[in-house]
Amino acid sequence: MNNYNELKTILLGASDHIARPEELLEYTLDTPAIEVMTDFEKVQPLMMEQDVSIDEARQMMRKVHVRSVLVIDKDENFRGLLTIADLESRSAMSIATSAGLKRHDISIKEVMTHREKLHAIPLSEITHASIGDLLRTLQHAGTPHMLVVNQLNHEIRGVISSSDIARRLKVPVEISKRASNFREVVDVLFAGRDT
Repeated sequence: MNNYNELKTILLGASDHIARPEELLEYTLDTPAIEVMTDFEKVQPLMMEQDVSIDEARQMMRKVHVRSVLVIDKDENFRGLLTIADLESRSAMSIATSAGLKRHDISIKEVMTHREKLHAIPLSEITHASIGDLLRTLQHAGTPHMLVVNQLNHEIRGVISSSDIARRLKVPVEISKRASNFREVVDVLFAGRDT
């Protein structure tokens, strides 16, 4: 600590006030989409190894208040996307039952959406889009999260989240999951009954 200097401190005055941004951005459907993208060049992406149990994953995600994480392998290669909905779905329980396992013995690898099944939005599209365009895209895809990719250097650049959009717009945003097979149709129907 010998290389550092102690900074001068002062007593807070009675007239000191809290600084505010000059202009608070009011978010609307016409606000540029880039404003709601979680940009991995500015924010460290949340990642979890694919061998973590689903119970551990749920506990960690709730602790840090996130609804999705990137899933990686031991070499930090991207393997998929995990959401809270994946962890709480009926399919997690059916996977355990069909494999003869207890729920806490299942890893997130079993319930995440694997990279081969994920759709992403090119960064070049985001730069010309609005929040309304993003919502339309999420609703059409039937997913509350979508990755953003920079096609020029083949990197996952960020993520779009319907919950982030809802928070910024200060309105509820409902994204209905779109089923791609019969098992998912059943899961979607039962998920609707739980609410």
